[in-house]
Formats: sequence, structure tokens, C-alpha cells
Amino acid sequence: MALAVGDIVFQSLGRRVGVITEPSQMEKCANELSDLETYLDSVEAYIGTPYIWGNYTILVLPPSFPMGGMENPLLTFASPTIIVGDKSQVYVATHEIAHSWTGNEITCRDWENMWLNEGFTTFLERKISG
Repeated sequence: MALAVGDIVFQSLGRRVGVITEPSQMEKCANELSDLETYLDSVEAYIGTPYIWGNYTILVLPPSFPMGGMENPLLTFASPTIIVGDKSQVYVATHEIAHSWTGNEITCRDWENMWLNEGFTTFLERKISG
């Protein structure tokens, strides 16, 4: 279970994607992630199966969040370090979107084979981001 609590707001970025962040950061985050629906559509088209989770929402957290991103089926937690003003770090969001298939829909049998999840996800991220 993942919880997000604080002074946060939601903004839709398309028919099935959105961003949640602090009100003071929303404009920067929405601009940086404006192509999120295109990335979701691209992964979906490449994989050949629909995105089964409904809406994809990314939560851009305060600077204290220690990781680039952590996907959950309905909400990705992301570090504010992905918001740099030139969309060069949005690949983190693409990586987390790809986990919707390789990690959340299908997954490895045990932690010993976790490299399969990350390997296939990284392949998809680079295929779409390339």
C-alpha cells in the first residue's frame, strides 16, 4: 500500500494521465510531464496489450524523497530531481510506466530473478525514450 499525504493537488495531463504535487510546483511539473500520455500510448502500442490499471498518475514528491521513482499500479512516486526544465529526466517516468507491464502485470517468481523485471523494463524505457 502506498499513501501520499500533504499539501498536494492533482492536474490532468490527458485523457488518462495526471500529476500530483505541491501547488507551488504544479506548473513546472505539468510542463515537464506534458508528454506523459504519449509515453503511455507508446509503451502500450509496443507491448501490444492495453494498460490495465485505468489512469496513470505520477506524484512528484518533495526533495526529501530518496529515489528516482517507485511505481505502484495506480500511482508512481517520483523524486523532484526528474523536473529539470528540459525534459531530459522524464525517462524515469517512462521507466515507471513500463513497470505497469513488466513488474506489476507480470513479474518474476522470486527476488533472485528481480533482474528480469528491471532488465525488460529498462529495455522498454530505452525503446520508447529513444
